[in-house]
This record gives sequence, C-alpha cells and structure tokens, in this order.
Amino acid sequence: MLDLFETTWEDVWAGHESAESYGAVYTRAEIVDLVLDLTDYRPELGRLATRRVLEPSCGDGAFVLRIIQRLIASERMLPGGIDWMDPALDDAIRAIDIHAPSIDALRRNVAERLSTEGCPSARARSLSANWLHRTDFLLHEWTDRFDVIVGNPPYVRIEDLPRAVLQRYRSLYATLGDRADLYVAFIERGLQLLAPCGVLGFITANRYAKNLYGRGLRRLIADRYHVRYFLNLEHTQPFEVDVSAYPAITVLDRQRGCATRAGELHTLAPDEIAAARNSALVPVPTAGPLQEFDSWYPDGGPWVTTCTAEHRHLHTLRTRLVPLEASAPGTRVGIGVATGADRVFVLTSQHPAIEAHRQIPLAVAADLSNREICWSGHVLLNPFTPTGDGSLVDLAEYPGLHAYLLGHRERLGKRHVARSRPHQWYRTIDRIWPELQHRPKLLIPDIQPAQSAIVAHDEGRFYPHHNLYWITSEGWDLQVLKALLRCSIVIEQVRAFSVQMRGGSVRWQAQTLRKLNVPPLSSLRDALLWRLKDVAGSDDQREIDEAAARAFYA
Repeated sequence: MLDLFETTWEDVWAGHESAESYGAVYTRAEIVDLVLDLTDYRPELGRLATRRVLEPSCGDGAFVLRIIQRLIASERMLPGGIDWMDPALDDAIRAIDIHAPSIDALRRNVAERLSTEGCPSARARSLSANWLHRTDFLLHEWTDRFDVIVGNPPYVRIEDLPRAVLQRYRSLYATLGDRADLYVAFIERGLQLLAPCGVLGFITANRYAKNLYGRGLRRLIADRYHVRYFLNLEHTQPFEVDVSAYPAITVLDRQRGCATRAGELHTLAPDEIAAARNSALVPVPTAGPLQEFDSWYPDGGPWVTTCTAEHRHLHTLRTRLVPLEASAPGTRVGIGVATGADRVFVLTSQHPAIEAHRQIPLAVAADLSNREICWSGHVLLNPFTPTGDGSLVDLAEYPGLHAYLLGHRERLGKRHVARSRPHQWYRTIDRIWPELQHRPKLLIPDIQPAQSAIVAHDEGRFYPHHNLYWITSEGWDLQVLKALLRCSIVIEQVRAFSVQMRGGSVRWQAQTLRKLNVPPLSSLRDALLWRLKDVAGSDDQREIDEAAARAFYA
C-alpha cells in the first residue's frame, strides 16, 4: 500500500491550493479507448489484473472508468468468473489527482460502478479508496513501477504555477526548460516509472514534438526510450470541450531498436479512428493512416513529419543543401520588436506633440504583400539613444515624448521589464537597433496559410513589428532570396518544421527559418540569379517553383 500523504508535496503547495483542478481538459471516450488499445490494455491479451496501470491525472475519471470497465471484462473471462475478493485487484490500478474534490467525487462514482457490476458494497468502497489517491504526481516519492501508464496530463503553462511549486518541479525534471508546458514533466516522470516491459500512452499537446521547449524531452526519448506510436490529432477536437490544444497521442516504451508507426488523423469519425487502430495493431504494416519508420529521429531533433516519403525528401534536402544562415555571407534571421505595451509604444499615425525623430515608421503584418509594402502609417516610439548600446534617452531633452510617456507611467511600470529596472521604466522589452530600420531586409509575417508565403522586400524604410521576422544578408540579392523562400520546396519545409495552428496555418518563426535548407549562393549561376530575381514578386506559383527547382536540384 502506498503512503501517498507525504508532507513534501503538501508543504510545497501550502497556500496555493486551487478550488478548481489545474489544467483539467477531459478526454472523449473514443480517444480514451484508442489510447488503451495502443498501450495493449485489452482483455483479449490476457488478465489485466496482472498489469499494474497508473493514471497520473485522473480528473473526472475519463480514463479510470474505462480502465475499470476493461479490468472487469478481463476478470469475467476467468474460469469461474470474477472473484471480487482476489487480492490481485488491490494493486491493479493507481489513479492520482491533486484536486481533492475530483478525487472525492470519483471515489464515489467508482464505488457505485463496482456495486452495479456486482461487487459487495464494502469491497467496492475499499477498492475505490485503494485505487484513487490525492497527491502531486510529480512530487510524490514513488517506489513502484507500472506496466501501463496512461492519461491526459494537465495543460498548464509553467509560468502560471505558484513560484515555489515551479522551482521544485524544475529542480526535479531536466526536461522542464524554457517555457515548456507542465505535461512535459509528466512524460518524463511517467517514463521513469515504467516497468522494464511497460508502456506509456498520453494524449498531450503536440508542441513538444517540434518546439524548442521540447528538445530536452525529445533527446531523453531518443537516448533511452522508444516511440511505439505517434498519432498527430492537431486538426481534431478529442476533448469534451472545444479547446485550442493541438493534441497528439504518444505511446512510448523501453523497447529500443524497434520500428515506430506514426500518422495523422484529420477527423475523429468512427471509421477513421478504426482505421488508425487497425493500422497500428496489425503485425505487418499495411496501407493506412500510420506509416512505419525504421528509425524515429534518433538525434532527438524535431519530429518534422509522420510521412515517410516526406521524411526522405527532407533528409535529401538536408544532406545536399545548407541552412539559411549559412547560405551566403552575413545572412541573419531575427524577430521584430516586442514592446510589452503596444498600446503605448505603437501608434496608428504620427503624434504631433512627440518629437518626430522619436517616431519610427513601423511595418505590421497587414502592410505586407509579395509585390510591395503598403505602409499603414503605424509608428514605433523609440526611447533608445542612436548609439546602439542599449542606453535610453534623457527624457528631459524630449519634452513631447516625456509628457506622453508620463501619461502612461502606471501601465508601463507594471511590466516585468520595468519592475526589474525601475530607473528604465520607459524602455521597450526588446532593444531597438537603429541600423535595422535602414538596412534592406525581407519581412515575413509570423502566421501564414500552409500553401503559400508572403515575403516582402523592404529597401530600408521600416522597423519590423514583433509579429514579423526579418532576414538581412551581405551576400544575397534579397530579391533572389525572396523567390527561393516563396517556392513550394521551402513552404513544404516550413510546414514540416513549424507547429500548425487551428485551420492549418503555419508559423514562420525564427527557429523555423533557421532550419530551412536552401542552395548556397555560390552554387547558383548568374543567369539563374537573374531569373529568380525576375519572378520574386510574381503571382504565378508555378513560375516561381520552376525557377527555384533549378536552384534546389541543380
């Protein structure tokens, strides 16, 4: 019997208990059944009471109740039927949640379900109390290992956690870096608790598969574990309520060296779920939603695609070409300015009372097209000196700017950047680099449709807003590079490297742009450079693709 009432986790959470469950998003029954099938928690495979199952964030019981249903079905298949007093049942299930009301309600529900199935009332209450416990899964000192670990970990941004709790989590879980979501630590801890032949099946956000914050977890999996299945559900809604969670089912075990089956579902229609289940469970891979990978991203890099043909193509590009920033001298990628208070620092037009040279023409996403930049008149207030060393201007020398900013001092002072440096209360989060405005550059909106690309050429008039990415280069004619970035070969790479948004849009983030593989400038002949420059602003995608293909496949 586990001693689940350690003082450690309660002390850490003291004073921070929530009346509502942290990050609770409840899973639809058909998805729970799919996860249980993929982790081999099926009565037809043998007595389930001999396979210890753990659900680390049970909430309202979406997983637990289906687990119990399968456990009972397995017991009924035994000669003589189910023996409710069998001690094997005591350790068959462990379900955890930190939220006391959820545990209390679920204990009552489970006891009632067991009684309905014929379990004596006292035994039903005993099993319910034994199976369900309140504790912090991440802080509890586990001594057991489990054959099956399944569930839907909480969706919580780590910055939303109480500071003491976050500090303890970070001290325990190496994968909880950057701005990782809490589910990343749940996966790490779950893997630690797997028995030698155990299997973990979670439905979580898919962001860890590609984002920077997932690199630690991907490396851990690549080094020590095996991806049995990866099923991307980002275009579906597998939860009881509509949330923007971009989910995926990940099934992991310790069977290193085995193949991985991966795929994507575009709907949760019963026939598509059935096809995915069959595609995963058949002994020999056949045509279906899941494809088989002999080696699943062994370097721990981003899981860029679940399509084997696309994977081979991307590998070919990576081996034949070079990363964007290595393609020509002085090629750099960056992001526009984050102010921390756009309503103060970004104006829709010049303010007549503020010194003109403190107002910089600002390019925003709506200004951009592939043909030209149609400036909307937005300006950025610049509190920095022109020296480029990060120092701020003396407001006494700029009475117009001073008066304006004083009128917003309360709002500006509430920002973290101002609280940490009170004497610089009027700075923007990001430094403003004067030379960037005047440098020729390409400007790319962050979020774009998956099948096309807007890449605008700025001759050196504007400063980019924070939802724009910029590219400068000493070597490239930027119109030539613009044509390459607009071609379908690059758009395919962006789709693979980027996390997708609801509706299929993709993000052209700096981390994505830096992964793009393009031809080195030195490999392109003058005639081709002129042709690429000529089609850079074309509306004909086929014309761009034909010219770019000569560069990519020369």
